[in-house]
Amino acid sequence: MEKVKLLYEGKAKRVYSTDSEDQFVIEFKDTATAFDGLKKAEIPGKGEANCMISSKIFELLTIRGIKNHYIRRLSEREMLVKSLKIFPIEVIIRNRVAGSMAKRLGLEEGKALERPVVEFCYKSDELHDPMINEDHILALGLATESELSTIKEMALKTNEILIEFFRQCNLDLIDMKFEFGKDSQGEVYLADEISPDTCRLWESGTTTSWDKDRFRRDLGGVEEAYREVKQRVINTPIESRARILIRLKPGILDAQGSVILNALKSLGFTEVLEVRTGKLLELKVDRKIDEPERIERMCKDLLANPVMENYQWEWEE
Repeated sequence: MEKVKLLYEGKAKRVYSTDSEDQFVIEFKDTATAFDGLKKAEIPGKGEANCMISSKIFELLTIRGIKNHYIRRLSEREMLVKSLKIFPIEVIIRNRVAGSMAKRLGLEEGKALERPVVEFCYKSDELHDPMINEDHILALGLATESELSTIKEMALKTNEILIEFFRQCNLDLIDMKFEFGKDSQGEVYLADEISPDTCRLWESGTTTSWDKDRFRRDLGGVEEAYREVKQRVINTPIESRARILIRLKPGILDAQGSVILNALKSLGFTEVLEVRTGKLLELKVDRKIDEPERIERMCKDLLANPVMENYQWEWEE
């Protein structure tokens, strides 16, 4: 997929048009900024890390049924995405008290919340992304009531999925920021990125930060933090189980079934008229976004004899 024209350059990414009007290319930069761009630096490897982390997580979310703009990763720093009209809203989900919430409410960082808190901000660099509520969003026409309901539901479901995934990475998901958009048909999708730039991630059971706070707060080890999260995310499998049932095609002599049938009749089970045997396989896989096609290939190329056998499979949820 060729990049055609630079459409937008933000603090951390560039967005390009392609030869397909409904697809964009996002390029991730090494630039890190904080405090509305007042603090700025180049972090070697940050763009590559954020691209690879976002790609893996978007694949996870696609598999778990969360609509998002991700199509595929093109290179270490680029991904192909659906073109969307982005809502001028930032959605923040907080699982623990940290950052601006701690300052605003005078609470200790790390305090557990009884339920996730959903906050909204108006996307405006000039206004420093002021906090707004659901009434503001509806009154200003930033989203319809139906769109807002979908956005909130998707954000909370994504949070639930990512809490568990990051737990497997030995990380606590403290809070995160989302952006959403809609396509030409009005379908709402999760957009932007999911990375240490947009998530506050702490080492499990501690307050040790593995995210952009290392840059914001001059904690040091910024490059190492992005690299560490990338490795943990990449090395954490998206585990799923597939059940594959393989049986002889109708009309193919089932010798084993005949033996079993005769044995059953000899034991007095005369009501049994026919026995057809098969085999059940259970595969535990590190699931990919194209896993259905991959399992079909496994069945056709190895697991089933296409001349004599039929197969069917399903995910074991």
